[in-house]
Amino acid sequence: MQQQADTAARSVLNGLWLLLVNQDDDSSKRIEDQVPVMAKAGNDMNYVLGFKNAANARKFLQDSEIDNAVPRMVVTANQNNFLDCAKANGAAGLLVDYDASSREYAKASELY
Repeated sequence: MQQQADTAARSVLNGLWLLLVNQDDDSSKRIEDQVPVMAKAGNDMNYVLGFKNAANARKFLQDSEIDNAVPRMVVTANQNNFLDCAKANGAAGLLVDYDASSREYAKASELY
């Protein structure tokens, strides 16, 4: 029973690395004065970029032209903060291991 309750409370973001970047808009919800990096998909919706490990996050930063992004791991203690921040900043879902050069990703998911 306890395991089912723990699984239900776990966010899709848990265990992933997100990139945080400074945002000029003062009205957005923030984590450490920053917001998660997102990409706009073909359906005109924003998706949080999550990475399975720090190496994939660093590779994305090298391949993209994003300055001053900081990788942060999502864990149970902070998952709700990251989830609330992403949703408050217009995220419709999640793209895992997005490749900036090929514009491909390993997985897409809704946010929960």
